Amino acid sequence: MSAFAYEGDLDHPMSAEFEQTIRYVLEGLLSSQGLEGVLVHPGLVHDGDPVLFVQLKFRFEEPGIDTSLLIDSAISVSRALWKIGERRFPLLRYDLHDDHRSLGTENW
Repeated sequence: MSAFAYEGDLDHPMSAEFEQTIRYVLEGLLSSQGLEGVLVHPGLVHDGDPVLFVQLKFRFEEPGIDTSLLIDSAISVSRALWKIGERRFPLLRYDLHDDHRSLGTENW
């Protein structure tokens, strides 16, 4: 177990405050991108460290998704959780519509 994980985290359920913080941050950043829903649940990664799995569901929006906002969302959620004392790392999964285009990647 890493230095940032504690035994108690394994049995520590997701608090309403932490889930509300995640939703607030994500809705503020991504509602204009078609954010439709957020599911959060605690779990463990392959090496046994506790994390928060955050699944984001998007509806189709034109002209597409701004990828810089997706990157900002992961950083912003992490910072907001650390400020209120949540040590588990949030792992965000973005479920985009099949027809979505990624904006900001033209030069890649």
